[in-house]
Amino acid sequence: MTAGNTSGMPNRRSRTRILTSIPIPTSVVVLIVISTLAVSLSGCVYESEVTDNSHHVDLTEYHAEVMGHLQIIIEFWNRTTTLFNEHEYAACREECERLDERNKEYASSIGSFEQVIAESSLTESDDMYYEAQFKILHAIHNNTNQSAFDLSLACGYASEGNDRKARICAERASRHINSFYANIDRFNTNVNVSNTGSRNFVPPVPDDYESSSPDPLNATSHEVSIPAEIPDPYYLTKTTFQNTHDEVKRLLGKGFITPYEGFVFDCSEMSSYIEWKLECHNITAYIATKDNWDGVYGHAWVIVPLKKGKCLAIEPTISAAEGSFGEEMITYDQKYFVYDHLFEDIYDASEFFGADEWDWWNKLKLR
Repeated sequence: MTAGNTSGMPNRRSRTRILTSIPIPTSVVVLIVISTLAVSLSGCVYESEVTDNSHHVDLTEYHAEVMGHLQIIIEFWNRTTTLFNEHEYAACREECERLDERNKEYASSIGSFEQVIAESSLTESDDMYYEAQFKILHAIHNNTNQSAFDLSLACGYASEGNDRKARICAERASRHINSFYANIDRFNTNVNVSNTGSRNFVPPVPDDYESSSPDPLNATSHEVSIPAEIPDPYYLTKTTFQNTHDEVKRLLGKGFITPYEGFVFDCSEMSSYIEWKLECHNITAYIATKDNWDGVYGHAWVIVPLKKGKCLAIEPTISAAEGSFGEEMITYDQKYFVYDHLFEDIYDASEFFGADEWDWWNKLKLR
């Protein structure tokens, strides 16, 4: 998964949809591909030959340390994906935990290297080179964090027999691992660019990059398909409300009559229903998700931008408690404004997680 967003609401007109790759039928197939990819690329991390006689320190040692940690991470991925493919889910989760520790060591080595670079005398060209490379190294660290977390979740769901959730998490893991290897390719590209004397260094791949899609640096456009499972028409314009606390409170009413049920009618279905109801009343609303919520599983909720630039959040599962009311779902707690993904509508959310993650229309009893 990506870092949380704290910069406010995106512009509704300018937001681009998050695209997924061609659906893969099972998580096992996804990670067989990943395992093969890991083996084929495990030896492809080059060591830069960029040097500067004005350096007062030997950068080779620090560079080698970072590359050594990265090589260890690649070896971990070979073992971890093999365990997942062999349905050794407990062992796979343990390996994910070890991978997380190795990734922390890798991040520490990057920090040490950056400190040395900051204290060194660099040419303008070398300064640009290292700036570009550190961005990619940090992106690789984030790719590893997100993919290890998602794969661990996939193992947990698979152990419980929840194949749908396992597939979703494994597909997310595969996207992050694809980004991991794509960033290694870009690191190597920058080494070659520097050796030619050019300064046209490439940046890390975007967070929603997928190796099965065209490289975003050269992509021109994507077609977005609307999942067939979503009712059509979906959003129906009704009475016009305004984006205020009181009007959101009115629309939430007394909450849900359908009880909360994990993996059936949970935070995702509740959130998508609330977003639908608000949008149908002309209130702008977004579905927010975070992959690691309170150290447990993922979570979904709703964010509403209010007038004068403020926002409120809606915690949908609050109304699952007996005797609670819709207004109790409204919160201004800052943790609800740090998220991994913010979806403009049901189509964005379904493109990323699948329509069956949000299908309240198949499960909800309205009060």
